[in-house]
Amino acid sequence: MRKVQLAPSVFGADIVNLKEELKIMEQNNVDLLHVDVMDGAFVNRIAFGSDHIRMLKKHTNIPLDVHMMIERPERYIDSFIDAGADIISIHQESTVMLEHCLQVIKNKGRLAGVVLSPATTPECLRYIMNLVDMVLIMTVNPGEGKQTFMKSMLPKIREVKEMIQDKNIDIEVDGSIDEETAAICLSAGANIFVSGGYIFTDTEKNISILQKILNIPKKHI
Repeated sequence: MRKVQLAPSVFGADIVNLKEELKIMEQNNVDLLHVDVMDGAFVNRIAFGSDHIRMLKKHTNIPLDVHMMIERPERYIDSFIDAGADIISIHQESTVMLEHCLQVIKNKGRLAGVVLSPATTPECLRYIMNLVDMVLIMTVNPGEGKQTFMKSMLPKIREVKEMIQDKNIDIEVDGSIDEETAAICLSAGANIFVSGGYIFTDTEKNISILQKILNIPKKHI
């Protein structure tokens, strides 16, 4: 069994109170901090860059799980690593240099992930499995807000779980993850859960709810 982890998405936080939110997450033993990077091209929104990652790194010890929703991510991987990213995930659809991108991340001693949008087949994973530490399965379309969780992604989670078998690879889900959808994704085989809008409506309370549903202990031993 892979370790089950919670990864609040900083994009959903109140930036004005972010320092306080980081303190709450640290006090509640959050495993990862999910950081969305958006360029206004690969997705419509714009959010966060290497300078923001560097600032986050100064204010928290929570590992930074960076999700690159940008075109040609190979141009920026080094800057995100230098800024303090611990995990970097690349969309399969965003580059013709996916294998190269993953190799650069691995060579710098970071964890490398591949992101699959809802319409993207997992088939590409067969050719890069040796370079992948995590598969991020989008349960909504990337970069858009107020979407409904796609239950049609549950078979994809199960398919990826079957593909990786006993390999040392995490399955992360991102998109409208709340107390209901987290439970069904866990049953399907996911073990890392990104949640933004749901968690930050009442940070401490909702972290606790998700940790209970996912059987994550409040205090790690």
